[in-house]
Amino acid sequence: MNKKPFLIIVLLLVVVSFLAGSRLAQRGQGQRVLGSQKTTPTPKVEGAGSSGGYSFTPKTKSAKPEVKFFVMSFCPFGNQAEAGLKPVYQLLKDKVKWSPRYIFSPITQATVDQCKGNCAYRVADDNAKKQCQQAIDQKQLPQGMTVENCVQAYFPYKTKEDCIQRECQTLKIGAYDSLHGQQEFNQDIREICAYNLGNLEKWWKFVSLVNEKCSSTNADNCWRPLADQAGLDAGEIASCEKSQVNLLAKKEVEESQKYNVSGSPTVYINDTLYEGGRSPEDYKKAICSAFENPPTECQTVLGKESAPSSGGCN
Repeated sequence: MNKKPFLIIVLLLVVVSFLAGSRLAQRGQGQRVLGSQKTTPTPKVEGAGSSGGYSFTPKTKSAKPEVKFFVMSFCPFGNQAEAGLKPVYQLLKDKVKWSPRYIFSPITQATVDQCKGNCAYRVADDNAKKQCQQAIDQKQLPQGMTVENCVQAYFPYKTKEDCIQRECQTLKIGAYDSLHGQQEFNQDIREICAYNLGNLEKWWKFVSLVNEKCSSTNADNCWRPLADQAGLDAGEIASCEKSQVNLLAKKEVEESQKYNVSGSPTVYINDTLYEGGRSPEDYKKAICSAFENPPTECQTVLGKESAPSSGGCN
């Protein structure tokens, strides 16, 4: 959300009762769903792709499975999925086609109105601290994040009016946005540009560094030295961001619509929706089940499996 309704779903989705709701249930319809949380039934365990009580069976198997993972750069649940997928990438490398996608939405008048309504939930007050503590207790935020860090990242405003002025008044109807604001939108575009440079190893390093060191309130000033540290050409990324922003955002919106995606993270393996756990072992088992002939690397155990996770940013 280009300065917009970043429904703090980020956090709110973590807690059993969320104060702020998911922005537009169906992006662009202007419909606000309070207390929205995705839940997934738990199927019986069976087959190579099962984990934590969840069974994954791909529609098709292939010589080189494709993993599409739809995220937002500062959704903690999306970051959790990336952290789970990275060790699998490091294990399987180019034996898998890795396709990160980013979730945007067109800005409408409903978006602007929604932004103003959600600003009440972006204020750093006692309730924000309570929600952050609950999220940390439930281990739904990045490891090591403190209540103070959480409040700074997801409740960055002193007043509702401050939020409206900084996040809503600059929204341009007809443009695109990302759930957690303009700087998340910018970072999403930069990560697409970095991916398009063609070096996945450097892309993963860049994204991991940004997840660790940046936030939706400082990304525009934070990303460049991290791109350099990852071995990427920051100037090339900046040039791409400036010249291709609308084209790239439009392409991501079309891809999200094609797969009916509105929440981060959403993972597809060989065009089959994956709804299991987010540990490296969970992802590895599911991905390896999509090979026609699984490579020997699939025998490597990447830690423990986990129960299916329902947290996400919508």
